[in-house]
Amino acid sequence: MDMKGQILLKALETIKDSALSQVDFFEAVLRSGYGAGMGKINYEYTKIQRAREGKLWHERNREERKKRLQNFLYQMKHDGLIEEAENKNLIISELGRQKIKELKSRLPDRHYKIKSIDEVVIISFDIPEKLRHKRNWFREVVKNLGFQMVHQSVWMGKKKISHKLIDDLEELKILEYIEIFKVTKSGSLKKLT
Repeated sequence: MDMKGQILLKALETIKDSALSQVDFFEAVLRSGYGAGMGKINYEYTKIQRAREGKLWHERNREERKKRLQNFLYQMKHDGLIEEAENKNLIISELGRQKIKELKSRLPDRHYKIKSIDEVVIISFDIPEKLRHKRNWFREVVKNLGFQMVHQSVWMGKKKISHKLIDDLEELKILEYIEIFKVTKSGSLKKLT
C-alpha cells in the first residue's frame, strides 16, 4: 500500500472509531436512565467500550489461532505425517504412525516436585547398559531432586520420592532395577520400592 493509501486508511479508521465512540456514549446515556450523573454514564460507557474491545480481541485472536492451525496442518502434510483422503478428510500416514511411536517412547520430564523430609533416603540402581538412555535419565532425575552421589549408582538425600516418579519408572520398565530405602529413626532400612 502506498503512502496515500495508508493515510486514507488511517483517516477512515479514526472516523469509524469516533463514530463508534459516539454511539457507545449515547448507549451509555440510555442505559444509565433519566437523571443519571456523569459517574453512572461514564461507568456504563466504560462497560460498553470494554465489551467492544473484548469482542474485537476475541475475533483477532480467533483468526490468529485459525492461521496457526492452518500452518501447522500444512507443515504436517509437508512433512508427510498426514494425508488427505479421497473424501477430503485428513488421515495419518505411515510416517505419522512411526512418529507417534517415536514420541510415545520418549522419556518423561527430568524434573519432579521436590519435598524435603527428615529421614534419609538411599537410592541404589543397576540399570543395564542396553537401557543406558533410561539410566542417564534417572541419574539426572535423582540429581535434580537434590540427592548427593555416594557412588555412581548410589545416591542419598532427605527428599521425598513422589508417586509420579514411581509410576514413570514402572511405565519405563526400569523400576525392577532400582532400590529405594528410607533410614528409619531406629537406624534400620525400610524398603520403599
